[in-house]
Amino acid sequence: MNYRDKTDISATILEVANGGASKSKIISIAFLNHSSSLQYFGMLLKNNLLVYQKEKRTFKTTPTGIQFLQLYHLMNELLMRITTYLVFKAQPDDLGSK
Repeated sequence: MNYRDKTDISATILEVANGGASKSKIISIAFLNHSSSLQYFGMLLKNNLLVYQKEKRTFKTTPTGIQFLQLYHLMNELLMRITTYLVFKAQPDDLGSK
C-alpha cells in the first residue's frame, strides 16, 4: 500500500460516504483502524464535510464535502499533468544539450 496523507484518507472517507455508508463500511474500505477512524470522523464532522444520520445510522458526505472532493480531484489532476510535463520535458537527450 502506498503512503497516504491526511488529505487522501479524508477524500477516501468522503467518497465512500457519498450517498451514505455505515461506519464499518467506511473503516473497511478506507483501511483505517478504530483509533484513526475516530480522529478522521471527528475532524470531518467538525468541519461540516460529513454528517451522521442518526435515523439510518450512517454517515453522509455534505455539499461542502462534495466541494472538497471536487477540489481534491482537480488538484490531483493538475499535479499529475505537471509531473508528466516535467518528466517528458527533461528527457535524457535534453539534459546534455544545455
